[in-house]
Amino acid sequence: MSSITDKPINKKGEDLLKVEKYSQALSNFITRSDTPITIGLQGEWGTGKTSLMSLLLEDFNEKNIACSWVNTWEYSMFRGANETTPGVLKGMLEKLKESCESRGVWTLKDESKATFKKVTGFVGNLMNQVVANQTGMNIKEASESLTSSQNSTAEIAEIKSLITGLINDLVNDSKNPIQKVVFFVDDLDRIPPGDAVEVLEALKNIFDIPNCIFILAIDYDVVVKGLESKFGPKTEENEREFRSFFDKIIQVPFSMPTGTYDIENFLVEKLNSIGIQITDEEKELYTKAVKHSIGFNPRSLKRYLNSFSLINHLKEIEINEDEATGDDFMLFALLGIQISYPKIFRLLSQQPNFTNWNKGFGNKFGVEWDNIQEKIKKFGESDLIDEEWEQVAWGACQNDSYLKARAFSVLELLNLLRTKYGEDLEQELEKAMEFAAITSVDDDVETKQAVQKVGNKTIYNGIETKLSQLAEEGYVIDAINNFSSLWKVLSDKEQINSNYRISFAKSGCGFYDDSKGGRGKNQLIYCDNPSKKTLGMKIYFKSNTGLVKKCFELYGTKYNIISSDSYFISKDNDLILESNLYEILGKEKYRNLVTEIANEID
Repeated sequence: MSSITDKPINKKGEDLLKVEKYSQALSNFITRSDTPITIGLQGEWGTGKTSLMSLLLEDFNEKNIACSWVNTWEYSMFRGANETTPGVLKGMLEKLKESCESRGVWTLKDESKATFKKVTGFVGNLMNQVVANQTGMNIKEASESLTSSQNSTAEIAEIKSLITGLINDLVNDSKNPIQKVVFFVDDLDRIPPGDAVEVLEALKNIFDIPNCIFILAIDYDVVVKGLESKFGPKTEENEREFRSFFDKIIQVPFSMPTGTYDIENFLVEKLNSIGIQITDEEKELYTKAVKHSIGFNPRSLKRYLNSFSLINHLKEIEINEDEATGDDFMLFALLGIQISYPKIFRLLSQQPNFTNWNKGFGNKFGVEWDNIQEKIKKFGESDLIDEEWEQVAWGACQNDSYLKARAFSVLELLNLLRTKYGEDLEQELEKAMEFAAITSVDDDVETKQAVQKVGNKTIYNGIETKLSQLAEEGYVIDAINNFSSLWKVLSDKEQINSNYRISFAKSGCGFYDDSKGGRGKNQLIYCDNPSKKTLGMKIYFKSNTGLVKKCFELYGTKYNIISSDSYFISKDNDLILESNLYEILGKEKYRNLVTEIANEID
C-alpha cells in the first residue's frame, strides 16, 4: 500500500488512536440516561467524530437500542437550502426502518406502518419549513399525503405527535427487545452553516420526543457561522446569544479528545501500512514532529502521511541517480512545516539553513527588527528566542494569528532538527528541500522562483561550475580543494571514456559507468558536498566497482586507518570514507588517499 484512505473507522479493531474508552463511557451514559437527550460531538473537521460515532453504533447494535444514521451532506447536494431539512428528517425515519429491518426488529403493526408511510410522505414533500417560531409549515403539495382535516391543521405539533406514536409503538412492542432509539446525525460540518442550523432547529422542535437520543457531529464554530444572519458577527456583547442557542439544542456537549489520542501508535501503524519502517528510537522524534506541526487531527495526519509516501516514492526513483535523497525524518519534518506553516516554509525555500537567518534576512521578509526586540523583552529569558535566527523565526510568526499562537511550536520543531543533525544540518536540509518543495502549495511569486531553484534538482555543467557553487555557498578553500582532488580525477576519466558520466548536483555528486546496466548497477562513486566543520567529504566507493575489498585492505593498511570508524565496509558492501578522515590524516595524506582511490577506476 502506498497511500492512506481518508475513511473513518467502522469497528473497534481499527481503533489505532485508542478512543474506545471514550466510546464505552458514552455508550454507558446513553444506555442509562433519561430521554429525550441530545449529545453534541464537537471538534473541527477531521478530528474523528464519525469514527467515534461508528464505535457507538457497533456497540448499540449489540444492545436493545435501535439506530438510525444519516449523513446530512447526502441530503444537501443539488438541493436548495429549504429542501435540506425535510430531506434529513425523512432520511432519519427511513434509515431507522432499514436498520431495524436488517436486525429483524421492525415489528410495527399495519396501522403504525400506515402512519409511518404518511409521515415520511408528508415530510418528504415539504419544500419549505418554518420552525423558528413553531407556528407551522408551508405544506404546499404535502397535504396530499394527509386527510383533509389534517391538511388544515398540519403543524409541527401534529407531525411530532405522529412520530412520537411511531417510536412508542416500536419501543412498546413485545415482539422486539428495543428500549431506546438513537439517531446519529453526521456531517453537519459539511453542509452550509445556515442549513446546519435549520436542521438543528428542526430536530429540537420535531424529534424532541421520549425514548429518543440524538448524537450530532457538529462543531460550535459551524453553529456560530450559521447564526450570523440572525445575530450578526459574534462579539463579546452578543456571544451569550450564540451560546444560548447551542445550549438549547445540545444538552450534553462532548469535545473530541484529540490531545489524548495515541498518536504514536497511529503514526507507526500508518507508516508501516505505506511501507515505511521506523525504529523504536525514532517513534518519539516522529511524534514530536507531528505535535509541533499539524497537531493531532487524524484527517490532517493522513494527508501528511500521504504526502510523505508520495515523496518517498520519488526518492526511490532518484536514489540511484545521484543519491542526494536526504534523511527520512528531515523530509518528514519539512513536510509538516510546509503543510502547517507555509510562511516558515517560504523562508526555508529562500535559505534552508535556518541557523543562518539573521537581522538582514528577517528585514528582507518583513520582520521589523526593533519592534520584534521590544516584544521579545516582554517574555524575559527563554532558550527558544535567545539566538538571532530564533528571533527571526519568532518575528515572522507575529503578523499571522495562527502562526503567532504556534510560534513556539515552530521553534521547538526547528530546534529539534538542529539538535538531531548537528553539523550535518545544512546538508540534510538542502537534500530534503529538493523533495519537500514538490508538494508545496504557495502562490507567493518569490517562493515559486525559489522552489524552482531548490525544489527541482539543480545539475551543474562541469566541475568548474560546481566548484563555483561551493565557493558561493561559503565553503572555505581547503574544503573546495579537497572536493576538487577527487572530482578532477574523475572528470578526466569522463573525458576519456564515453561510458563514464558525472552528475554534479546541488548536495552531492555521482560518478557512473552506463555500460554496467540499469539504475542501481551503474553508480561507482558518490560523495556529499564537503562538511563545513570537518572539511572532508563522505564518500561512497560502491560495490559496483568490484574493487571494494582491494581498496579497503590496500589503502586502509597504507594510511593506517583499516580499524577506523571513519573507514569501513557497509552492510551494502560499499567502502565508506567519513568526512572526518581529513582531520585524522591531514591535508596532504587525505588528498592523496581520495586521489588514489579515484584512480582505481579504469
